[in-house]
Amino acid sequence: MKKFLALLLALAMALSLVACGAKDEPAPSPEPGEPIELVWWTYFGDTNIGYLQNILDRYNASQTKYHATIEYQGSQAEMNAKIGSTAQSELPALFSGAVENVAMYASSDYCTPLQSFIDSDAEGWPELEQTWGSIRAAYQDNDGNQVGYPTGYSYGGIFYNADMFEQAGINAADIQSMDDLYTACETLVKGGFCTYGIGFHPDGFYFNGVLGREGLQAYDAGNGYEGSITKCLYMDGGTVQNTIYNMLDNYQKLYKNNLAIAWGSDYQGEIIPQLASGDCAMLMGVVSMTTKVLSSVNGAFDVGIIPLPSATENGKRTGEPAGGTGIYICNNGNEAQQQGAYELIKYMSTADEAAYFSTCTGYLAPNQQAYDSEAYQKYMNETFPAIKAVYESLSNSDDSANNPYIPISNEMKEANKLCIQTITADPNADINAAMQVACDSIQEAIDLYNMANS
Repeated sequence: MKKFLALLLALAMALSLVACGAKDEPAPSPEPGEPIELVWWTYFGDTNIGYLQNILDRYNASQTKYHATIEYQGSQAEMNAKIGSTAQSELPALFSGAVENVAMYASSDYCTPLQSFIDSDAEGWPELEQTWGSIRAAYQDNDGNQVGYPTGYSYGGIFYNADMFEQAGINAADIQSMDDLYTACETLVKGGFCTYGIGFHPDGFYFNGVLGREGLQAYDAGNGYEGSITKCLYMDGGTVQNTIYNMLDNYQKLYKNNLAIAWGSDYQGEIIPQLASGDCAMLMGVVSMTTKVLSSVNGAFDVGIIPLPSATENGKRTGEPAGGTGIYICNNGNEAQQQGAYELIKYMSTADEAAYFSTCTGYLAPNQQAYDSEAYQKYMNETFPAIKAVYESLSNSDDSANNPYIPISNEMKEANKLCIQTITADPNADINAAMQVACDSIQEAIDLYNMANS
């Protein structure tokens, strides 16, 4: 009964937020002769905003019809809350959003999917056509319509000390499952090569990322691509439960045997410095950390990167879990601003601009044109040759690692993060009990969402 009342209260709150974000009169048009203002809300930090501002400066100088600016709106959660409760006429032209939230954006009132602009674009968008298939699909809804486009595509993987691996006789390509990862850490630490085998970026993304590499669907309706998700399958008593258990068991053993830096440690302030010093051999993170990693290592050893492992030794490992940040058009009622937003997104995807942001940050080049550009080829050959392994994997990838298409992705990530935190903090924690808590939390969020949208 208490759970039912809690659901009703939460439903009422959700409906009140919808009301707060209700449509009103669109923003007034600019005076004749004035450029159309394109405001972009983002949660990128100062450094990346600086790179993006350089791109916007070039865009503004390249034409006179639009003038684009970028504004920081706090953390990702803070910005999502703000954009969902802002009156239509006060919405910006564009906003940044995590790729795992595509389902949430596609079903919202504040986002206008790119597909309608693509369909009416007589000039075409060659960069979109040459965007890596798995990257492009990550920004589509479950009907294949384009919702957004990557600003910075972040690829989940494991950075490693290549020199240390060679000394320890470890072939990085052999680390394909969580079992392999545990074995490598044991070899490195017990062999005296380092204090810790690995440090983890503490984010719920990697829970789904490893399951994606497995090729596992942890929700019904084909992970949301064959209909609306109604059930979390973590505790299905079969394949899903056993697979997740194996993944979490390896996490727990790493900490039980002191093979990993404390889970929850800050990746910038604690894990990367230990990687650079040789105290730690690996970091499970995303490619957007590349610049920070290389700067910290400063040439002391060669840095490699491999794709995320699968949850078990039987994983498919043919899918590439999507990560990173995309750019989306706001449904602010101003057609001129929305068209301008589309034009800006196209400009940012061009070879020189996309390559510029990728080489500055470590994000992947999202399309073939950016990849083939002189700037990116120089970066790949001279700054981070190991990134070629990622593109090789991408070129052979399929769609088996699509993120669950679910509008409650924030709740899902938090539940997954808490699950890992619980079993790594206590070597005797009951893994099935932690999985049940995560499953119940996610199921409640699914039920609430479906009630509010039935």
